[in-house]
Amino acid sequence: MIVAPQVMLLMLVILVVVAMTWLHHARVIAGWLPERRPLPALDALRGALGRGAETGRSLHISPGSGQIGAGNGTRGSTAETIAGLMVAGRVAEEAALNGAPILISSGDAISHLALRGAVRQAYQMAGQTQDYDSGRVQLLAHQDALAYAAGVTTLYGRDQIEASMLIGSFGQEFLLIGEDGAQRNLPQVAGSSSSTALPLMMLSTPSALIGEEIYAAESYLSSDPAAQSRLMTQDGLRTVVIILLIGGFIYGLIQPSLGLPPLAGL
Repeated sequence: MIVAPQVMLLMLVILVVVAMTWLHHARVIAGWLPERRPLPALDALRGALGRGAETGRSLHISPGSGQIGAGNGTRGSTAETIAGLMVAGRVAEEAALNGAPILISSGDAISHLALRGAVRQAYQMAGQTQDYDSGRVQLLAHQDALAYAAGVTTLYGRDQIEASMLIGSFGQEFLLIGEDGAQRNLPQVAGSSSSTALPLMMLSTPSALIGEEIYAAESYLSSDPAAQSRLMTQDGLRTVVIILLIGGFIYGLIQPSLGLPPLAGL
C-alpha cells in the first residue's frame, strides 16, 4: 500500500505537534515558564468572580451558539467554541473554589452536553462536587444564533447577574447581547476571533479578547501544566508558520532569477 504524500505530511505535522507538546509539558513541570503579556480583560473577569463570591450574584458564562463539528462553515466556529468551553471550565473551577455562583448558557445541543461535562469536571477537580447544579447549565436555543441572543437577554433581565463572560463563537447576534448588557450597566468580558463579532464587542465593552487571545485565555486562568504547555505549543507552531511564510515569499522572489524549481502553491 502506497501512502499519499498528503497523508504523510499530515502524520508528520501530528508527530511534530505531539513532540512539541510533550517537550513543553516537561519544561513547565521543571519550572520553566515564559514571560507573558498581560490581558486586562481577564483581570476584569477575576474581579467579577471575587465580587460574585461576596454578593451572591451569578457570573454568566457563555461559549456562544457555535457548533462542534466539521460541517460547512463550522470549522472556525468549532475552534472558537472549544476555546470557550475550555475557558468556561477554568472559570467554573475558580468559581467552585471561592464559592461564586455561576449561570451558564449555550446555543447548541452538542456544545451544551460538552459544557455540562466540562463544568461538572471542574467542580470535581475543585473538590466541590456537591455544589454542582446541572440546572445552572442551560440550553437556550439550538443552532439559531438570534434565538440564543434573545435567550441571553432574557437571562439578563430575569436573574441577578454580577457580570457576563462571553468568550467563544459569536457573530452579528452579539449586538443584541452586548447592547442589552451595556444598557443594564452589566460588566461584560467578551472574546472572539470572528471579524463580524469583534467590532461589536469593542463597542459594547472595554474588556475584550481579540482573536488569538481567546485561545490563550485558558492558560492565563490556570497554572495547570497541560494548559501552559498547550499555549507554548501554539506559540511555537505560530512561529514556525510565520517563518515558512517569510521563507516561501523570499524563495518566490529569487526563484526566477536563480533558475530554482518552483514550489507548489507559490
